Amino acid sequence: MVILYQSQTLPINPPNVSPVLTLAEIWEVMIVKCRKPELFVAPINGSEVLEETDTFMKRSVTFKEGMGPPGGEVIEELQIRKPWKVDFYNKDSGAFINNTISQGENETDLYLSFYFEWPYPNIEAGSKEEKETSDRLWEMAKKTVQGTIDHVREAAKKGELGQGVKQ
Repeated sequence: MVILYQSQTLPINPPNVSPVLTLAEIWEVMIVKCRKPELFVAPINGSEVLEETDTFMKRSVTFKEGMGPPGGEVIEELQIRKPWKVDFYNKDSGAFINNTISQGENETDLYLSFYFEWPYPNIEAGSKEEKETSDRLWEMAKKTVQGTIDHVREAAKKGELGQGVKQ
């Protein structure tokens, strides 16, 4: 068994990008991502919010065939810490994901980080399969972080932020 760890951080507002996004805009879309992860994560086919408060969400997530766990469905519990982070727990598999927004020197110097812990009980430590799986997950992590930023920027360009992002 191995647990694969990945972390990816990207700037939200790199030089010469338009529009410049705010923390409130990023957070608005992070909540949409919690409610509708299939808009952001390619392997996810659908989801349903089972329970929600200001600081907690429980959801069912269904994966596309061959893209998720056996059975294709998981229940996740989310700890929501407005406006900086969301922790995602899968109690069945032991998987853990963290999405964190960080601020640098000023209010538009923002970064988005995703951290992943994925247990793989059927992969042997040090194996070729471990390396290949880790590489694949790294690429997925990069695409997911950039895709989330791109989603926020596109919603801002369309004037959808501040009035609820279209889902």
